[in-house]
Amino acid sequence: MQQKNWRHFWWELGINVILPALPLFLIIDGFIGMAENDPFHPDVFVLFGVLLMGILSLGMLIWFGIRLHRLGWRRLPNYERALFIFYALWFILGLVAWLCLLYT
Repeated sequence: MQQKNWRHFWWELGINVILPALPLFLIIDGFIGMAENDPFHPDVFVLFGVLLMGILSLGMLIWFGIRLHRLGWRRLPNYERALFIFYALWFILGLVAWLCLLYT
């Protein structure tokens, strides 16, 4: 039983490391292309990365919100509390970045 819980923990932690990596890769790649004056519209990579960042963080906030509603804040494991706070900040950052990029 204990081994299954650790596997579940590492599986969930791995997913939560991989999910933010794709938008970050797109944003960084787009900024590098913009710095090199690439004619193939690297700004689309930045916009898509920020959009993907917002969508993923909103989905994860909904997922952790359901768990928070079901279990309560005190019974939620510490790593899930940390991930809830991380995705809330990630969502705010993505929203602000999207609005800034959209209106420039």
